[in-house]
Amino acid sequence: MSILNYPPDEIINPPLLEKKNFEHIILWMLNNNEECEWADFTADPVNISLSTLSNYLKRLENSGYLERIKRGSYCITPRGEERYNELSRAKDKRTKLSYPPKAITERRNYDHWILWMVYNNNSCKWSDFLAEPLSINQSSLSKNLNLLMESGLVRKENKEYKITQEGKSEYSNMLRFYDLDRQSILKEETKRIEEVTKKTIRFFEKFDIENDYVKFRFLNNVLKLDYSRVKDLLTEEEFDKILLYLSLNHPNQYPHYISSKEFSDKYNIKQSTLNFFVDKIVEEDFYPVKFFKLEDEGDEVYYFQGNEKLEKVLRAITEDHITKFTYLNKLYNKFINGTPSLDMDSTVEAILEEICDSLFNKGMKEPLRNFLPTYINYLAYKIETERELLDTFDKLEGVAWRYIPELISYSSKETSFEPPEYKYHIDPNILKVLNLFSSPKIKEIYEGAKALMKKKNHDDALEKINSSIKQDPENLDLYFLKAIILSLLNRHQEAINFLKEEVKMNIEDQDEHSFISYHFVLIFCYLTFGKFDKAQKFSDSIEKVFPEHPASYITKALVLGYKVIYELDLEESKSGDVLFEIEKAIDLDPKQSNKAKYNQFKCLVLKQLKKFDEALEAINKAIDLDSGDVKFYFLKYKILHYNEKIDEALEFLETAIKNFPEQEIELLASKAYLYKKSKNYDEALRIIDDLREKYPDDLDILNKKLYFHLYKGDKKEAIEAGKLLTELDPSDGNYHDSYAEILTEFGEYELAIKEITLALELEPYGWFSYNTYINLAKCYKAIGEYDLAIESIEKGKIASHTCYCDIEMRKHIEKEAEKMYAEINELKTK
Repeated sequence: MSILNYPPDEIINPPLLEKKNFEHIILWMLNNNEECEWADFTADPVNISLSTLSNYLKRLENSGYLERIKRGSYCITPRGEERYNELSRAKDKRTKLSYPPKAITERRNYDHWILWMVYNNNSCKWSDFLAEPLSINQSSLSKNLNLLMESGLVRKENKEYKITQEGKSEYSNMLRFYDLDRQSILKEETKRIEEVTKKTIRFFEKFDIENDYVKFRFLNNVLKLDYSRVKDLLTEEEFDKILLYLSLNHPNQYPHYISSKEFSDKYNIKQSTLNFFVDKIVEEDFYPVKFFKLEDEGDEVYYFQGNEKLEKVLRAITEDHITKFTYLNKLYNKFINGTPSLDMDSTVEAILEEICDSLFNKGMKEPLRNFLPTYINYLAYKIETERELLDTFDKLEGVAWRYIPELISYSSKETSFEPPEYKYHIDPNILKVLNLFSSPKIKEIYEGAKALMKKKNHDDALEKINSSIKQDPENLDLYFLKAIILSLLNRHQEAINFLKEEVKMNIEDQDEHSFISYHFVLIFCYLTFGKFDKAQKFSDSIEKVFPEHPASYITKALVLGYKVIYELDLEESKSGDVLFEIEKAIDLDPKQSNKAKYNQFKCLVLKQLKKFDEALEAINKAIDLDSGDVKFYFLKYKILHYNEKIDEALEFLETAIKNFPEQEIELLASKAYLYKKSKNYDEALRIIDDLREKYPDDLDILNKKLYFHLYKGDKKEAIEAGKLLTELDPSDGNYHDSYAEILTEFGEYELAIKEITLALELEPYGWFSYNTYINLAKCYKAIGEYDLAIESIEKGKIASHTCYCDIEMRKHIEKEAEKMYAEINELKTK
């Protein structure tokens, strides 16, 4: 296929908040090329996301504007050409023609004038060439246009002239005849600088700006950040004020700072407008200019540009230190797992020593200490991806930076404790009420991904979904499924971003299935963060568009219900609201399996309200409606266990084992826990030993076995089982944690600390970590390391808010923490 024609930049990248017209972009591509393939629309510079492209291609095909000539290839129809011309005329009304620079018009090469015009404009009419400033006479115009069309460089459509792909190649060759770099470009830039400078002088005088450093930074910002990008949204004075705010809050101004509130009051600009556009400029790729932020503890934020003097010097110093430390590591053969053992902390401290008080005010030391690891990683990425290894210096630099991302990652594991962002475990079984799970294909992919995740093959699970999307990029259900898998991996923010970037533009109110799936998954993700207000807004959106859909009620119930479950709102009236919303969903949904899941959620709410009889009634209804979901049986077992109905629970588990033989291990283990609750440790151990004999390769059974020896008080057997467990699989953090707990309970504190350290190295944010830190605190308290004990208690409390545990376990951790605080304080006073 020949080289493609692409739309001009004003069509691909419209001004801020002007909606990108994907219909116009796609039709432009098809109108200006013989045919286009699927990949042509997703590649640079168009970059349409797969889901957006799928949606628009379907829409345009259904409207008769394009046709699929073969799998993945499209061409425009006559009706599509009419629609394209209609869109182009509407666009042209808002834009002015671009004309050749003086360097080209100084020579009377009319074919070059024409080629420049059709290349730099969407299309041109006959009259555009006759009018000023070109004023080509009719005979010359006719002659040159005919020659260009005969040569295949220009084509005529609907009385308008457009460049062809061959014309684009000729245009590039044509530019070589002109000294544009030295003459036209520099003259135009000089002229622009003079014009901007005149405007800035008036601006400085009006707002009494006297500081030369601020003036210089402001002028630098104005020249690099083009106002035309936002001219439909801001006056030029408003835009200049935003740039002034960035210029005033530069690191060189420290400790002088002006907050957005103070600035908006002083310079008469809305604070919301100021904050919005500062965020756009600094955080998003709205302009090609890179900005960096330095944030101190007092919420003061200082900004500086990439490639300005400050950043260039900082970069040179940083690169020098990274190279120095890497070379010395090589010299002294200091490696960790094949990676140079560069000490990131000491590197950062060395950089701080050099830059504080010379490049930055020494008061910025702490903000810089937080900033530098991220900055170093940024530089490493740029060097890795943007610099070619052409000469010896480049190659040496490449070696020096090669391991930086790994080292930062390694260092962060060593020095920081930042648990995941999510706060609440939301039962994912409710997601199965979505219609996408009625598809056998989706079910198969989902179950396959879950099986991989169970084996901790998380990357393989995601690759399975990504592969399916590549094979069927028009299937939006696969996108929803990927978001769900990301959520199951506790990558909830990534799931949110993925949905908003890849799917949001394709969701229409009238598309019930996609609209509800999109909103439902977002509600699930926001609930895990405890962002109930955001979840409520998405639930309200479903109610507004589909007020009598079951999802309208069950999503509202989820928001209210998890507030009850996590004891954020236990008002009797709110509890009644939850149950009402669930009942409405049950009444409206015709699917038995969905009704069952609503009853499962109802059971969870009632359990938290300690209404156990009603909870049992709800879960029994769920089982009656869908006896094939083993999750319902486990929930019923928990209700009976919690309510100490041991005999009834044992009898019920016998039924469950017959119905779900593939779940024999977990169901029999549940039976063993019932015997443990009734203090029949021998029978409990007999069940576990039988399972161990039947499934000798299942180490989770051995993990259970050591706990049952602990419950019985068998120190020797418990420690032997723990030691064997960690020897058979030394890579599992949970197994080291289990062994450590056994050692802690039996007073082997030094050995326990070693195992806990291994567990946290392997899985610093493991689901079990809340208990790990509490056990670590017990060990430190026992050996008299009280400060370390208190630090571990704090980490345990934080981890308990991101674990797969219910509110009762969180309360237990809080109670345990308070008890240890009191004990440590008493020991300290002795």
